[in-house]
Amino acid sequence: MTSESNSLVIRDAVDSDIDSIVGLFTEDGSNPYGWCADKWRHYYRNYPEGKPIALVAELNGIVVGHYGMLPIKVGQLPAMLGMHAYVFSEYRGLTIISALMKEVDKRCRAQGVAMICGFANSKFSLIKKTFFKWKTLFWLGFKSGLTADDVRCEPAPFFFNYSPKWFAWRFGEVRDTYISRYTDARGNIKKQLLKVNRGMESPTPAELFDSEGWSPALVFLKEQRDQFCQPFSLKIYDTSLLDAGVLRPENWFIEMGDSDTFQYLPWSNTP
Repeated sequence: MTSESNSLVIRDAVDSDIDSIVGLFTEDGSNPYGWCADKWRHYYRNYPEGKPIALVAELNGIVVGHYGMLPIKVGQLPAMLGMHAYVFSEYRGLTIISALMKEVDKRCRAQGVAMICGFANSKFSLIKKTFFKWKTLFWLGFKSGLTADDVRCEPAPFFFNYSPKWFAWRFGEVRDTYISRYTDARGNIKKQLLKVNRGMESPTPAELFDSEGWSPALVFLKEQRDQFCQPFSLKIYDTSLLDAGVLRPENWFIEMGDSDTFQYLPWSNTP
């Protein structure tokens, strides 16, 4: 399926595009997120929860933009997780990204999903809110010294609901908790709880005590200038969810591992 405007084509990515897509993500010569052909295939060819969608914007035969979507469940609702949005720096007006987002809406409606969610950076979250009718629902802050209340999702009707196959795909193993080692820019080592597997044992207090993670206790309605917070945004297609309280932050439970921003380095496997 394609949509065209003059020489601009929005279409599904094919395998022959992979090198161009990786080149797009690394156009400035750096590669902080470790993009390579295998990483792209991991997301868009090996995903276990349904058929992912990878869109490319092609201008005069050259790939100049990309947007990806993974099928997910929010509670029991079919949804999409938007990710890996990128437009070549020379074309960062509204033309390319508008064409991509128009196709995103078209695909989501065609598949009957209830919503699309995303963990974009603050700048792109603002663009989506301003031009494409997304809602920046809240900003997620980091809490150190987690408690059982911080990881209890039961009161929240909206949460990311994954199968055991997803846990193996996302983290490389199936276990009860995913505690990761992260070294920040200053060389400080942090113990991070990325996700709890609800189908297995609950984390023990000892695991939580010296771990940091996202917590319902640190959800902000606006960006915090004095600390890093992750914006969470969404666009609703099933408007009946508005009456169900989907835009109320207290109805959501989200963990760090729900975002692909955080890489998993098992704490137990490191010195």
